[in-house]
This record gives sequence, C-alpha cells and structure tokens, in this order.
Amino acid sequence: YLPETKAWVASRVDMAKELDPTRLVEDNSVCCGIGHVKTVLNTWHAYLPGWKWREKLDEAEAQTFPGSGWNYEEGWTQGDEPMFNSECGNVWGYEGSTGDVDWSFDYHAMINELRRHPKVAGWLYTEHHDVINEWNGYVRADRSSKETGFSEIVPGMTLRDLHAPFYVVAGSFPTVSVRPGEVVPVPLWASFLTGAAPGPELTLRMELVGHDSLGRSHRWWEGERALPFAPWTSRELEPIAVPMPEGRALAVLRLALEDPAGRVLHRNFTAFVVGEGESSRDEARTDAEGRTLRILRAAPSSFADGTWTVRQWDAMDGLKVNGAGAGAFEYRIPWPADLRPEEVAGATFLAELGAKRLFGKDDPDAGELEGDYMRGKGAHDPGLNPNAYPMTDTVTHPSAVRVRVNGASLGTFDLADDPADHRGLLSWHSQKRDGRLREAGSYGELVSVTVPAEVLAAAATAGEIVVRLEVDETVPGGLAVYGEGFGRYPLDPTIVLTLGP
Repeated sequence: YLPETKAWVASRVDMAKELDPTRLVEDNSVCCGIGHVKTVLNTWHAYLPGWKWREKLDEAEAQTFPGSGWNYEEGWTQGDEPMFNSECGNVWGYEGSTGDVDWSFDYHAMINELRRHPKVAGWLYTEHHDVINEWNGYVRADRSSKETGFSEIVPGMTLRDLHAPFYVVAGSFPTVSVRPGEVVPVPLWASFLTGAAPGPELTLRMELVGHDSLGRSHRWWEGERALPFAPWTSRELEPIAVPMPEGRALAVLRLALEDPAGRVLHRNFTAFVVGEGESSRDEARTDAEGRTLRILRAAPSSFADGTWTVRQWDAMDGLKVNGAGAGAFEYRIPWPADLRPEEVAGATFLAELGAKRLFGKDDPDAGELEGDYMRGKGAHDPGLNPNAYPMTDTVTHPSAVRVRVNGASLGTFDLADDPADHRGLLSWHSQKRDGRLREAGSYGELVSVTVPAEVLAAAATAGEIVVRLEVDETVPGGLAVYGEGFGRYPLDPTIVLTLGP
C-alpha cells in the first residue's frame, strides 16, 4: 500500500463527495493490516472468540478520538467520524476457522459487549446464511433453520431479543464460576438505542433457575427493579446481589424487561457454574423431604468396557466420552462397604446421554483438512474442521440406548439427536482459551431409570453396581456420555440410593 496509492484513494474519496455530498463515502473497511486514509466512517473488521470481545472493544473505545492514529495509515488521523464494526463473528476467531459450529454462545457474548460500549456506533454480523467457507450463518446455505436453544433457557426468548432497541446486559460473560452459597454482585448495563418512550419507568424482572447435581429443576431466587427510561441511553446500572445455591449446580439468571403495561421489551440471561472440581464419588446427603441419600458417581471416562464398532474416543480430557456406531460403555461402581441392602428404600440411575454422530474430524479414514480453508478446501464436509461441532438444525441423528444394571435390562431410551447450541452451557464454559474448540456447545438428554429392589440386592451381593449402556445394530447412532463439567446438566453418571426403613 504505497504512499502514492494512499494519496490516490484520498483523492477518489474527495471526488465521490464532490459528485454527491449526500453519500457516505468510505475508503476501506479496515482489515488485513491496511488502515484508513480519508473516510467519513471509521470502520474495522474483527472475528473473535466471545471471551476476547471486551478487550477488543475497550481498546477501540480508548483509541477513538480526534487526532488518534489508531485504525489509520501512518500520517493520517481520525476526525469526528463515527467508529463501528463492519464485519464481526467468531468463524475466523479460532485457529483455522470454526467450520460448522454453534455460533449462538459467542454471538451472545459479542452482542453483550457491543451494547456495553457506546462509542461503537454499530456492527455488522457475518453472515445471514452459511457460504462455502464460512459456516457462521443465522441459517444454512439452503436457508434451513439453525437452533439457538434460547427459548428453553428463557421461555419466549429468540434471536430478536439480542437485536432489541431496549437491552439489558447481565454479568461479565455468559458463564462464570462461583462458589456454592456465595452472594454474587451481578453487574448490569442498560442500552436503549431508541428515542421512543414506552413509559417513564420500566421494570426489570429477574429469577435464578437451573439444575442441581442430580438433574433436578429449581427456582432459587427472584427479584425486580425499576429502571427509569431515558432515550439513547448506554450506562452502567447498580449491580444486583444474587444468592447462589448451596450445592453444585448450573444456575441461570433470567431477565425480562417490561413496559408499564407488562409487555416484555427484551429478554436476556447469564449463567453461573456453581462449584468446580471433581465431586465426591460417594456422598451422603439429606434431601428436601428429610430423607437420607447415598449418592454414588462414576466419571464418564472411568468405564471398564468401551467397545464400539466404529470408534471410541474422549472429549476434553474425559469430561465427555464418545462411542460411534454400535457398542457399549460399562461402569462398575463399588457397593459401599458400610451399607446393607435392606437399608435402601429405592434407587435411581441418572445420566446425561446423547447420540453420537461421527464427524469428519473424528473419522480416521476422512483424512486431515489440508490447504486453505478460506478458499474452500474441505468445505464439502463442515464437520471436517478440527474445531467443528455442527450446530443443531432440522436434520437429526438419532440413537437409542438400553440401560442394564447387573445384567437386568431396565429399559431402552430414544436419544433424538447429537445437538450443539447455547443449551450446552457447561460444554462452552469448560473450553480452553487457546484458539481451539473441543465439542463446544454439545449436550445430551437427562435419562432417569428406576432400579428395582431385586437388582440392587444382586449388586450388593456382587459387591458392585454394574451399569451397562448399550447401543445395538438396529439403531447404531452411537452414544455420548456427559460428565458434571460438560453438556447441559451438572452431573456424572450417578446412582442415587434413598435410605429408609
């Protein structure tokens, strides 16, 4: 980009403005190391993981002022032109691109930060639909739907809530780690990008909901706050103090911003991973009814047998285990030496399980992704990219799992799909911040099976509870077993023994 080239570009901007003073004229949208020379719009491109957006926008705001050389070629500086993003997303924010991946989590983090930085006058997401080398679209290349999962996290929430003129950001990131029982000060930010007044005062309604380490649903807390309306507002609000559950949980703080008539203007949420580290493999606990529970857990990767017709492999160092085709995972859980079978009044097996499709990146026969992905290399298979985990859509990949305990078949359960979207909060939360993704956003279904007394008696006699999760050749859709740090529910494969007379 030679000095004479820059001068020529500046002259063309002047000429265009002279020809039509009503037009916005831009020299170049900044990317690939080439900055502005003369422009009426100070724009830039960025593709980043969700956790990098705050740092990027802090930098952009701090360096946007008249006379600043940031975003400009040497010898040229900013005037009072508005600064905004003209291409954003996560597709090129990871090493070698994402391939096909759940974009909703990073998108949520990005939009929260864009709304929290008022000097950013606008942004443009890339893109409306998938294209050859960018599987970042709101919809697929054939215009079929992708699923974000928002409506199950917050009833009624859609993608429109992230584009609403009235907007409230809660928390510093879509997931954060907290301690059990901690009272967390949750930061809030109001972004009202409109002059239309729905009333003098709005109401922010909040509730903390989620699942504990046994997969049970809870509503732990609720609150509300009055928010005075002011047009074109972007400001920090007083934080809200939210008490966390006393035990391990995945808790979601739901927000609903309402006008004086009770009409919802905007919905949002932030999530808390309550308690970290490995849970006890043998724990005694009292439930809400005062009954004593003996809880026995098995890490997903602790299986004694994992034989599969296509392939078996682990994700995130064993936080999740996968089997493709037909086969089984078998877990052997020691019967507690101090527990007599007649003390047990009932028992349940719990696990988060999903189907498991073999993507190109996991298929040893598919070969490696070679060449320039930007130019479409490997784009025929959106699951070949090493970061990929195709986002939930209209095409399902079902399986079925038979649960056996000490040889007794306790039922067969349909597994509708192998999904990945915002509902896989724990899978996103556990990702390493190293430019790579490892089955991000993937999750399963909560499977609950009652274990009969005679099967427990056999287990006590054998000295172990043998849980076998089988997928047979009739529906060889594979199996994924999720642990307490991955997926949608904060639980490992678990036996819950209820003690009583």
